[in-house]
Amino acid sequence: GIALERAMQCEQVNQRRQELCEQIEQEAIAYIEGEKISWESDRVLVVIQPHWHHGVIGIVASRLVEKYGVPVFIGTEEEGGHIRGSARGIEEFNVFSALVYCQDLLGKFGGHRAAGGFSLPAKNLEKFRQCLREFAHQCLLPDYLKPLIKIDAQATFADVTFDLWEQIDQLQPWGIGNEFPIFWTPQVQVLQQRIIGKNHLKLELKDSSRAASQTAIAWRWGPYYPLPSVIDIAYKLKENTFNGQTQLQLELVGVRSPEISLPVGPSKTQFTYQNRLYQCSYHPQQPELRIQNDRGKILAWQPGQPTGLLGENRVNAQTVDVTQTPYQPLITLAMTHLGQNLPV
Repeated sequence: GIALERAMQCEQVNQRRQELCEQIEQEAIAYIEGEKISWESDRVLVVIQPHWHHGVIGIVASRLVEKYGVPVFIGTEEEGGHIRGSARGIEEFNVFSALVYCQDLLGKFGGHRAAGGFSLPAKNLEKFRQCLREFAHQCLLPDYLKPLIKIDAQATFADVTFDLWEQIDQLQPWGIGNEFPIFWTPQVQVLQQRIIGKNHLKLELKDSSRAASQTAIAWRWGPYYPLPSVIDIAYKLKENTFNGQTQLQLELVGVRSPEISLPVGPSKTQFTYQNRLYQCSYHPQQPELRIQNDRGKILAWQPGQPTGLLGENRVNAQTVDVTQTPYQPLITLAMTHLGQNLPV
């Protein structure tokens, strides 16, 4: 009886949290669009309102990063002219370094590369915006500011098996440097689609292989309903248990028109060099190759250039000669694993 009572209390609290997240997210979007905040030119998004619950604004910050593709600093103004906030970043932006850069304006702050928390007097808010804008312009190019889906591998529905799921599950725990793998499948037919729950989208999909159709869920995708009849999809593989039956389900993280062609080679991979693990990615739009070691340092190099930048971010990065060891072997290995043929 006590367990049931506690479970019901937890469920009520969770429902209230979901309602608050949805409400604050909608209010934040309305505020951003209504005030015409210049987040593209600022290269960072700062949103502060007086009545938001500080316990859920971090979740909302993550959703705004997904929507706008820029670092987000969100906060609530409390009594006594005090602001408490949360921050979420993108790959090229170090949240903790940004907070350190603005520390003279802050009270308490902390965090890591991808997320952080902070407080400050409300009178410092405008200077805080300017300081974050200055930091963002030092480490972010305009081309970085877009929602991106990083694909790990192409798959067909015939590949989606419990054996694959078990192999993926053994790679836990997920986090920075070990993100949940994302697959993509082209030319997928949308057999069925409908809105379920609170604005979620459930679909039945069929690809070109001879495998059976797959069930997919797209959280909070109600505004995009209906999707086109044929799409390319990016997704995570998840296990779903309902009414005592367990099946694999696709969790959509992105879709696009199938007319768009993929760039040659994967956008991101990893490799080992001298017993150390490295992650690398190639961004053809810049173009730029980035190689990150297991200590968080990044080597950024533009093809054809004799030098590159080495550091945790562009603010403290130093120029290095990439034609010398160890940088030249690292670049060669990275290009090989990415399937790129770039001039060193």
